[in-house]
Amino acid sequence: MPWVHIAISNAKRMLLDIYHDIKPEYIQNYMNEFCYKFNRRYFGENLFDRLMIASVTYKNQFRQYNG
Repeated sequence: MPWVHIAISNAKRMLLDIYHDIKPEYIQNYMNEFCYKFNRRYFGENLFDRLMIASVTYKNQFRQYNG
């Protein structure tokens, strides 16, 4: 369970460092941001490449009208 304590302490530190006034109604948004950053902490140099691949392979749901 030491990783759980480390993750919780990192989340608390992020909240205290970035936000000066933490409001209870926005806690879920704060946690979502922490999870997003935590899950991408090892991307480093590959982050731009992954963004380009995601943008090129994205298929939208719009259809072109040729009429």
